[in-house]
Amino acid sequence: MRLFLLGLGWALLGMGVIGGLLPVIQGWPFGVAGAVILYVESRWVQRRVRRWRQHHPRFEKTWIKVRAWQRERRKVKGTARAVP
Repeated sequence: MRLFLLGLGWALLGMGVIGGLLPVIQGWPFGVAGAVILYVESRWVQRRVRRWRQHHPRFEKTWIKVRAWQRERRKVKGTARAVP
């Protein structure tokens, strides 16, 4: 399953690049989907993203804020369950 997801991620990323160069199809949805799949499945991509974030501290601050917002949102959803 992991090999399938890695292959799918690279294929979608490739389609995103091709779509960015060709005026026929929109490339960004494929590129974003491929990048997300690769970020989840590939340690190499995670290391590259982490290194990039460390070299760009302004983006790192935004990344931390988004992750904190996601964690807080998950907590709120978890406690908002109906109590019988």
